[in-house]
Amino acid sequence: MSEDIITSDDIKRASNMPPLGPHYFSSRRFAEDVMKDVEVTFFEPALKKFSDDIYSAVLQKVEDWLASDSEANVQGHIWRTVDQIVCGILSGEQWVMDRYALGSKHDCAKAREAIARHIPKELQDARIADLEDEINRLKDTIMYLRMR
Repeated sequence: MSEDIITSDDIKRASNMPPLGPHYFSSRRFAEDVMKDVEVTFFEPALKKFSDDIYSAVLQKVEDWLASDSEANVQGHIWRTVDQIVCGILSGEQWVMDRYALGSKHDCAKAREAIARHIPKELQDARIADLEDEINRLKDTIMYLRMR
């Protein structure tokens, strides 16, 4: 006759733990018997591949998101900076005027020439000074060429 699946020992152990019942101890004993010859290293290659695939997928998504987010932040900063400068020009903010219209670092003479009709006296005075400088340079060039 075949061996009983649920043994008297299973029933005895379950008497102290009614929620589990004898079938828990029977199935536990069966699982331990089946797995006693299975080595954990059998699963290692599959688990390694699984974890590598997950890591690669997550890494790619995170890299894509970080790059996209960083690009959007840089673009947004540039966009807001240009908007702020344009608004400063249109509203006549002093720092913008000093830097882009009245200063000497950029080609402010061209800027003054282009917007002279829209800006108060300071810009007109700077434009006149630019033209006077140009006249003096031209006079010097004429004198130099005549003396040659």
